[in-house]
Order: sequence, then structure tokens, then C-alpha cells
Amino acid sequence: MTRLLTLYLRSRQLPVALGVAAASVAVVALLGNAPERPLQTHIFAVLALGLGLGVLGNGLGGAADALERTAAIRWACWRTAHVVAVAVAVFVVAAASSDAATGVVLRATAGLVGLTALAATALGHQLAWTLPTAAAGAAAVVPPLTEPEILHLLTWPVQPPDSKVATVVAVVLVVGGLAVYATRGSRQTSTASAG
Repeated sequence: MTRLLTLYLRSRQLPVALGVAAASVAVVALLGNAPERPLQTHIFAVLALGLGLGVLGNGLGGAADALERTAAIRWACWRTAHVVAVAVAVFVVAAASSDAATGVVLRATAGLVGLTALAATALGHQLAWTLPTAAAGAAAVVPPLTEPEILHLLTWPVQPPDSKVATVVAVVLVVGGLAVYATRGSRQTSTASAG
């Protein structure tokens, strides 16, 4: 089992990606710490999470798509464990580095990791960074208004910790993303064969 785990981690380039993601999340989260401006702190924490998940999202697929579809491995369990491990890793670093409310960091981690998994399933692991980065960027640019309702939905990551709508959005994203990714995996990228 240890050898299989080692091979899996290497095939996904996780040892290097994890170091880069952890450093990126910590630096961005620390830059945003401003006790007198909690919204800025929350925005930087969300940006840090989006960046970290963007880096780690590439590991949600491997170089040999066909191998991952034919091997006698319970891929749904591996995929679920992978997404959960990625979520825990970025959450721990962001929560330790940021002064943002833990509830906001947890909610943003859940929703953004769900978006990462959805992007990997729909677009392929090379583009898994797109949805969490876009959501984090939109939340940073659009103020967390509650009216009209569409702005409330777009800025769910930086809504106040007690926002029920933001929590529901994050839960739907993480459950949906994890379920789809666990059952289907990363989208296969087809390359034209020469010759």
C-alpha cells in the first residue's frame, strides 16, 4: 500500500505542488492580515485559497488517463481521499496564516475545493484552476452585497460568517463537486496521434 501511495503521489506531482501551494497560500494570507479591516482579511484569505487550490488542482488527474480508467483500483475512494486531503492542506495553512474568521476560511475552502473538483471533471485537470480562481477573483472584486441576490451568490466566499446563503452555496459546491469527481474523475484530454 505504501508503494502504491508513493507512486500515486509522484504521478500527480504532489510533493512539489504541495510545497508551492503551501508557501503561496501562507504568503497571500499573511499579506492580507489587517485587524482593522476584516473584509480585506477575508478577501486575501479567499484569494490565497483560490491560488493554493489552483496549484493543487492539476494533481486531480494524471498523465495516463487510460491507465486510470482501466486499473483495478477503487478510484472513487482514491479521488475522494485526494480531494479531502487537498482541502485539509489548504485550510490548515490558510487558517494558520490568516486572521480571517475560521468559519469564513472553512466555508471558502469547502466551496472552492468543490469548484476545483468540478473544473477537473468538466475541463480536465490542467484547467482545474479556472473555477476556484474565477470565484476567488469575483469575490475580491465585487463587494459582498446582499442585493440584488445574484451579487450575494457571486460573493459567497466573502459573505459574513453567519450568512446562510453563502453556507448553502459552499455545501452544494463541495458535495456536488466531490460526488461528480469521485465517480467520473478528471476529464480525459485527447491528443491526436501522429502518423
